[in-house]
Amino acid sequence: MEFDDILMACVPAVIVATICYLLISQFLRAESKRHILEINRETIKFTTPVKMQAFERVILLLERIDPIEVVNRVMKPGMTCGQVKLLALAEIKQEFNHNITQQLYVSGAAWEQVKTTKDDAIKLITVTSTQVPDQLPAIEFSKKLVAVQTELNARSNVIALEVVKKEARKIF
Repeated sequence: MEFDDILMACVPAVIVATICYLLISQFLRAESKRHILEINRETIKFTTPVKMQAFERVILLLERIDPIEVVNRVMKPGMTCGQVKLLALAEIKQEFNHNITQQLYVSGAAWEQVKTTKDDAIKLITVTSTQVPDQLPAIEFSKKLVAVQTELNARSNVIALEVVKKEARKIF
């Protein structure tokens, strides 16, 4: 009889303990998920503006390394083709180096397109400089650059802009 009494007391206690354990563990899992979601929500609230600023900077970089824009920006009265070429190449490299950290916020594919655009801009200026003597006025370099860009149908800047814009739209 004593064994039956002990069993009658222990079985309900074990059942209650098991139910309590299951309820508490389920509550803790749900609370943990809620906490992780809250952390993610807070992280997104702070990182989204930073990412958008990075996309803006990358787009600005792409606009600033457009070969024609660079040449027009660095060209001053009295300059020669050789001087414009050197300043334009330096400007493109400086702009790129100044914004190199933006690669943290864009995909690898987008950053590769940005690098391709930079390399194509340098190539375009270099190719143009082989077709115009260094001592000619800078305006001749500018004219030839437009002609060479049109002839080669250089579009890497436009392609890179579309890649970056498409990626930025994914944030929303």
